[in-house]
Amino acid sequence: MTLTRCAHQTLMQTLGNGPNGQDAVWHRAMDAIASGSDTAMMPAQCKSALAVLRALHARTAESRRRLETTSPRLLATALLMANRADPQINESATALMDGIRLLPLGRLHNGPTDIYPALVREWLDADPQPVMT
Repeated sequence: MTLTRCAHQTLMQTLGNGPNGQDAVWHRAMDAIASGSDTAMMPAQCKSALAVLRALHARTAESRRRLETTSPRLLATALLMANRADPQINESATALMDGIRLLPLGRLHNGPTDIYPALVREWLDADPQPVMT
């Protein structure tokens, strides 16, 4: 989580701190990471953050294979609904989750609005130091 946050802050810091055009570039970068598309048009200062995010995103295949989802929301709902008091269910859930890490992918929707870029800007306002080079 810390590494992802650091990479997201670095990316946002490189893109600038304004909410309009930077959000569009942010979404293009997140889409490129998720789809494996080329990010060559991104500023050179973004390369290390993008490389970290791509490496972390590559691990989603194991989550999809084991859990059939990479959605933290779906996973949390399933775990909350599971009867973890039943030893067999608890053991199965524990085995499925062993070693799985779900990381933020740069999106957080509140209704139709993605509020994640604004959240990253708030983190930067609270701690504006450069975070990744």
